[in-house]
Amino acid sequence: MDVSQRDALFARETLWLWLGLFLIVVAVPFSIMRVGPLPSFFLEAGSLLGCLALVALTLFSGCLKTRIPAASYYFAALAIFWAAQARIMQLTYIGMSDMVAWTFAILALLCWACRGWVARLGAERAVSVLAGVLLLGAVLQAMVGWLQYTDLAGKFHGVLMYRKGIVEGQLAQRNHFAHYLMWGMLAAGWLWAQRRLAWFVAVPLMLLIAATMGLTGSRTIFGYVLAMLVLLPLYRLFSGCLSTRTVWGLGLAAALVLLGQFAVEPVLDLFREGTITSAADRISSGSQIAGSGRGYEWQKAWQIFLSAPWFGHGWGSYPLYGFLTNVYPTTFRPYETDVLFTHSHNSFLNLLAEMGIVGTALVLLGMLWAIRGCFQRANAPAGVFILALMSVSLVHSALEYPLWYIYFLSIFALFIGFAPASAKASAQPPVGSLKTVYAATALAIALLSAGIVYTATAYQDLRQFSAGGGSTAQQAKNIAGLQRIARHNAMLRYYAHFQLISHFDPGSATVPPWAEEAAESLRYRPYANAQRYAFAAYRAG
Repeated sequence: MDVSQRDALFARETLWLWLGLFLIVVAVPFSIMRVGPLPSFFLEAGSLLGCLALVALTLFSGCLKTRIPAASYYFAALAIFWAAQARIMQLTYIGMSDMVAWTFAILALLCWACRGWVARLGAERAVSVLAGVLLLGAVLQAMVGWLQYTDLAGKFHGVLMYRKGIVEGQLAQRNHFAHYLMWGMLAAGWLWAQRRLAWFVAVPLMLLIAATMGLTGSRTIFGYVLAMLVLLPLYRLFSGCLSTRTVWGLGLAAALVLLGQFAVEPVLDLFREGTITSAADRISSGSQIAGSGRGYEWQKAWQIFLSAPWFGHGWGSYPLYGFLTNVYPTTFRPYETDVLFTHSHNSFLNLLAEMGIVGTALVLLGMLWAIRGCFQRANAPAGVFILALMSVSLVHSALEYPLWYIYFLSIFALFIGFAPASAKASAQPPVGSLKTVYAATALAIALLSAGIVYTATAYQDLRQFSAGGGSTAQQAKNIAGLQRIARHNAMLRYYAHFQLISHFDPGSATVPPWAEEAAESLRYRPYANAQRYAFAAYRAG
């Protein structure tokens, strides 16, 4: 190692950063606590609590003396826009927008904490701690992937995710799994390039992760490799020799990923014939966008955007407008007849449809403004590593919606928070110890944490009241409980209404008042049981 003990990643002054990042990057994605009606709720709540824990650790470590960075203003602006749009447009479920707005507010605090650690440790050292946590998480997930491949994961029911024939780690989706592992590959390349990791450690770890990615069958992996093929040479030309070793490290990671897509299957076939279908096989089998579910949803999203180009139809409006918009050549859906899409599977098109040009520009242009330091030559090579990590998420977002899951969005926000500051911002001196600011921040952490715990408690009640069957008295208790949640918890109102409507019999002599209100949930997100909304609306005239 060429790194002195003073700059070591494992030191007393980095302990709290390791802990905070571990909670966000490793602990939450490793959990399988997914329970309906919103399966990701506890994971997303845990991710936000992890973010607040890192902010608290930063505060009490004395690292929160830096000026508020551009990234914090960026997320604060998004929070204001999401909350304002819902009220101006009088959306049916304002709480759904508020859930996002409060998330952005927490991420604004998170980015401030990241800037504080950069000021304390230096950019390279702080980013290397982030890379170390990403690599740790990827290795742990890869080990789970191999347990799933060998079916040994089935022996750890309740602890490890396991569905026979699918390698998905603890992420519950193979595309999400490959996304997460790609972060780990790039982190290993960075740590080797910075001489934080010896080659005889980095290469075996990269081979392990790359081989695991070969098991997933995720076609988006080729998109990640293509993104590296474009980004790395351009950045090398821009930055000169400052980033040569880093570009080689990240390039090696991408090359091994590509190798794994073609080499893992034939090697494994020597031992277990026909046990996996690689991403290369899935692509060569003739899969295409045209005529697929994604293709039609993209067409619908574009038509919805054109109908309200400036401000869209409001956050969460795609399920309804996607249901009403017909782009099919034969007037009915020629694909998956048993599912309705609630997202267009292209985050950029979905933003245009729901938030319009104004909201989408705020998201994308604001993000470029927040990470503008990555494009300044003086900030190489940290800039290219952050851009590489972000490009993985952005490529995936063109095909799905990973950043709609808070536990992915929180990690993505870390990349923005650790992005190098612009030259002008770096020249500003840190602020002194301001007791008022510290007290206000501590109060904000406490209130936000209490709000998350309160909502989680209400969600647990929602799950209990959503149980079907039982006596007439029990059903009446469930209805009353769901009504109470709908009245007092705006963020869970939609889910309470959706569960309430299951207690409504369209053929009954009367329609109870709660059923008329709850039926709006089926208009907000139409599913196959939207017929209940139709009956309720018909009977209401």
